[in-house]
Amino acid sequence: MRTSLSVLCAAFLASMYFRSYFGVVGPLVSDDLALSPVEFGWLASAFFGSFALLQIPVGIAFDRWGVRWPMASMMVMGAAGSALIASSSGFWSAFAGQVAIGIGCAPIFMGILYYLGRHHSPDTAGRLAATVSSVGSVGALISASPLSFFTAEWGWRAACWTASAMMLACARSIAASLRRAPSARSALRTTERGTWRLPKLLYLVPICFTLSLGGSSETLGRDHISQASLGMARMSALF
Repeated sequence: MRTSLSVLCAAFLASMYFRSYFGVVGPLVSDDLALSPVEFGWLASAFFGSFALLQIPVGIAFDRWGVRWPMASMMVMGAAGSALIASSSGFWSAFAGQVAIGIGCAPIFMGILYYLGRHHSPDTAGRLAATVSSVGSVGALISASPLSFFTAEWGWRAACWTASAMMLACARSIAASLRRAPSARSALRTTERGTWRLPKLLYLVPICFTLSLGGSSETLGRDHISQASLGMARMSALF
């Protein structure tokens, strides 16, 4: 259990990193690729668009195949997305990379809750989920000053290659460490040991609060702000 808990923490850390890393890397990417403000806005929105669109399909995949392989395979796609951004030479390759990163991060938080809920009683699952959230939220901190220092020393492309390797390592760990989910009947017996009452769901409040950090703390900078907001609005109109 300790191994799988560590793997889940690492996966959530990667997800939290990618939620907010673009606040540091984005302006550098925009300058290097000579993007227009509108293109920058679409690039900043691509992660959240693909992330949101996949939530229902991911839940269906978990019910049919369990957590391990859908989560691991999508995280590999996220690693490929970060590598694509690192090697991008224009808007469309960077946009595709951002979409792929959103796909890679889409199953992580739901997968953690699904996996813990299927293997543990509600009380234990709640405590473990809070632990994963606390440890994994360090990823949002890494994507701030440490990432700024890294990009200043080695460049944004090196940062994206490093993040790609991190995501790939997490995907391999997920594939190697997570157990097969118990049958529905076995899971029902586990759930019957406790009940999902409102006080026991309060652990989700700080978790959901941390999930908002990626969007609220992203710094778009300079004259990109208004046009980036326009791009985000156009992306939102697709939903």
